[in-house]
Amino acid sequence: MTDIGQIDKRLAVSTSFGRDDIVMHDPRQEPFTLYGVYYDYEKGVYRRMAEDIASTVNDGVKELSIHTAGGRVCFSTDADAIAISCRRPTLWRMPHMALIGSAGFDLYIRGEDGKLTYYGVFMPNNDSKGYESIVSFPTREKREILIHFPLYCAITELSIGLPEGASLEKWGGYKREKPIVFYGSSVTQGACANTPGTDYIGRISRRFDTNYMNLGFSGSAKGEDTMMAYLASLDMSVFVYDYDYNAPTVEHLRKTHYKGYRTIRDAQPNLPIVICTMPNYDRLAVEAPARRDVIAETYERALAEGDQNVYFVDGKKVYTHFNADGGSVDGSHPNAYGFWRMAEAVGAEIAKIFGEE
Repeated sequence: MTDIGQIDKRLAVSTSFGRDDIVMHDPRQEPFTLYGVYYDYEKGVYRRMAEDIASTVNDGVKELSIHTAGGRVCFSTDADAIAISCRRPTLWRMPHMALIGSAGFDLYIRGEDGKLTYYGVFMPNNDSKGYESIVSFPTREKREILIHFPLYCAITELSIGLPEGASLEKWGGYKREKPIVFYGSSVTQGACANTPGTDYIGRISRRFDTNYMNLGFSGSAKGEDTMMAYLASLDMSVFVYDYDYNAPTVEHLRKTHYKGYRTIRDAQPNLPIVICTMPNYDRLAVEAPARRDVIAETYERALAEGDQNVYFVDGKKVYTHFNADGGSVDGSHPNAYGFWRMAEAVGAEIAKIFGEE
């Protein structure tokens, strides 16, 4: 069968940098800045959560804690091209999610207005062990760069390549360095975003120029006591509480939801907490209202107890016709349009917190 790249060159995937002046750099070293992940030198893998903590929650969290959702590397350079070389221990090929989103990297540039805007992707290939790719610019000039890590795979090695002689400096940072922490399901982790930066969390980060931590664990976010205690220990600007999808039953949600909220609130009395229901309210006609009501009860109870720093994203109101309007890939996981709608809904509450309505 003919490769599509032979028919349409714009769909061809390059397997080389196409130039011999690329010098590789270690993003774990200054002046690079890592966000959302750290490198576990003992196990040789990037992580978003320590193994000794993740393993106390459940097996899914333990495995997915090395998936790099929410990971970013930032720097400044005058290079006319940026390359990456990565190694990954496994590659999950999912029919409902683009490989770019699950196992690729994308690149954003900070403009003169201070906003980060999408530029391109480091297109992955089908090699399960890793790949190399390059993104080129039409000119050589100073740019602040943000590169997102993959949403659904682990990365054991990563190098950033710049042309020989290109400058390499620290980037200017976020307006808000204290992170928003997002806890939730596969939707929080980023399924099924087409690129790593187009999940709803990345969109919110760019809107408010804020750092964040993605603690979404596909199929594995169930509000366990150990997980909530860990979340309560984190230094954060806002907590987004969104594990509705993964609660196995309405009764489980009822037993854990308010209790989890209380754990966070007792540890951090002044922390803004955004409580969310699932976006595909119109899909789960039988169970969604009951789940929504459990979460609404947490919110209403918090208000009754005098909590003035709690917010509610009500799927019954803000996600009307979410699936009917084409917001999902498979009835559960958002596509680009669905993530945009989520970013608008959750972002509206965060705008109140940051005074940017």
